Amino acid sequence: MKAFWIIVLKEIRDNLRDRRSMFFTLMYGPLLLPALMIGPLVFNVNKHTVNFEQPLSVTVAGSERAPNLMRFLSQHNIDVVEADENFLSPLREGRQKLVLEVRTSYGDAFRSGEPAPLVLHYNSSEDGADRERRRLRGVLDRYDEQMGRLRFLARGMDPQVFQPLQISEHDLSREMGGEVMVGLMIPFLLLFSMMMGGFYLAVDSTAGERERLSLEPLLVLPVSRVHLVLGKFTAVLSFVLISLLAPLLTAFFLFNLLDDSGFTSQYDFSAMTFVTAGVLHLPVAFFLTAFLVMIAAFARSTKEAQTQLGLAMMVPMIPFFVLQFMDVPKDSLTTATPLLGQYQLMGSIVQGQELAWSQAGLSMVSTTLVAALFLLLTIHRYRQESLLQ
Repeated sequence: MKAFWIIVLKEIRDNLRDRRSMFFTLMYGPLLLPALMIGPLVFNVNKHTVNFEQPLSVTVAGSERAPNLMRFLSQHNIDVVEADENFLSPLREGRQKLVLEVRTSYGDAFRSGEPAPLVLHYNSSEDGADRERRRLRGVLDRYDEQMGRLRFLARGMDPQVFQPLQISEHDLSREMGGEVMVGLMIPFLLLFSMMMGGFYLAVDSTAGERERLSLEPLLVLPVSRVHLVLGKFTAVLSFVLISLLAPLLTAFFLFNLLDDSGFTSQYDFSAMTFVTAGVLHLPVAFFLTAFLVMIAAFARSTKEAQTQLGLAMMVPMIPFFVLQFMDVPKDSLTTATPLLGQYQLMGSIVQGQELAWSQAGLSMVSTTLVAALFLLLTIHRYRQESLLQ
């Protein structure tokens, strides 16, 4: 076992000297990739989400002309602020985002049963102006609907007469289009990060040492080929695990920057979701590590290994696109398929569904077995004399 740990520490030490490898292990996968994938989602959701429970201050010109409307706005968490005489100038200058103008003919038109004019002035170039406009417009539409019903009742007419159909929709599916996309985002992020985290060390551990002529002296040492492969495997695995845990923390932080809204109520971004994701992807870390080491062992040169592993980077993308564009049932066969099973299980977890541990166990066991197969093939390759050719 002493020889095993010497090999592990040697490979880790060599990889720590490689700045490019450390960038992809500690920066790209854990920080930059989550920021590029999740950051725009968080920004756009927070920017366009309308929270009707949050207090909103709205400047109103001519509020005295519509006292009932002002009380209705106040009941819906909208504070009314009286506008200045020249209320359009602050809008143009960007000092205000939104002004509601009650026209002088509002009272007369309202009393006569005609449409009462209101004007929403806003500056769309100001950040948050459109969100405040949609918030105010939604409340005004409610008031408009309520007043319309009261006018029908005042004339002795039932408003339901003008609604000949009562149409309801009942979706029995447990998944929505957007939920599928967000559910697939986390495993895609983790798989891609792990691939990048172990990529360069896997290339350097076999193909790189062959080109530097340091592999042959290593093979003649009194170390079994099994310990040699396991040492290299463990070294790569250590960086793959870092590339698994770090983006989990980053993704948890970014998703929890989302404002409380209807969007966040559809998903479960709790700490337990990310802990479960880490547990589910531990066998995947073994799978990807064994996969990378195996490809590097069969490559004849560093360039060939980089080319083959570059193509292997497509592996995490295959289940992502399959599940996004195809209706794949979640059964024992698909759950037992490495990577595909993790995608399906994470999709359910993010949607707040209870994890079926029987399916999770099947997925983890099957993934571990395939990883063991890759590792055995790598050991077999290291026992061949053609390894040095």
